[in-house]
Amino acid sequence: MHPSMFPYNHQPPPSREENERELKVIGEGRITAVPDGISIIIGVRTENLSVQQALKENTTVSNTMIDGFQNAGIEQSDIETASFTINPKYDYTDGKTTLVGYEVQHLFEVHVADIKQAGEVYAISVASGGNVAEDIRFFVKDPTPYEKQALSQAVQHAGEKATAIADTLGVVLNPIPLEVTERTQQPPGGYVVAAKTLGSAPPIQTQSLTVVSAVEVTYRY
Repeated sequence: MHPSMFPYNHQPPPSREENERELKVIGEGRITAVPDGISIIIGVRTENLSVQQALKENTTVSNTMIDGFQNAGIEQSDIETASFTINPKYDYTDGKTTLVGYEVQHLFEVHVADIKQAGEVYAISVASGGNVAEDIRFFVKDPTPYEKQALSQAVQHAGEKATAIADTLGVVLNPIPLEVTERTQQPPGGYVVAAKTLGSAPPIQTQSLTVVSAVEVTYRY
């Protein structure tokens, strides 16, 4: 038979890329940030048999608090209502439900720039009749520079881990990543101190924040 009628089916050798294997690692970066903002949730809870009286008492204390905050130099735009609720209160005795009064709660979110002002907010609230503090949160107004530093550190960390694994296995690692995916679970937030009742102005200490970023990096070897 003529050989041209049955050409040899030659398979090209696998390319270098096909021979390469993938190595995936997780890198993490942590950057300490100094907070430049403080958010405080604080307010007043009043109770009375009459809903009108409970509301009146709450309004009086709330207005006194707001005036005190503004007199301390806190802008009105930095004082916001976080929540306002009116709830009936019942007594459950011997299978009977009896209305025993009403509870009115008004919570404010107050933004300040430093620890001194934060202490003043609590002191003013207590002096005005405030009796509820939900939380205090330290935050960074612009976390972007810290996020970039943390991401850069995470990528470098991933490279170090991949190199260590490759050296241990005795293989040659391609230093250029095939793929980089951010795996940061949550955006940088604030440090929260929770409380339920407010009896006196607590000592406030500065809290440092840690901005954490994570990446998944795929290399070839």
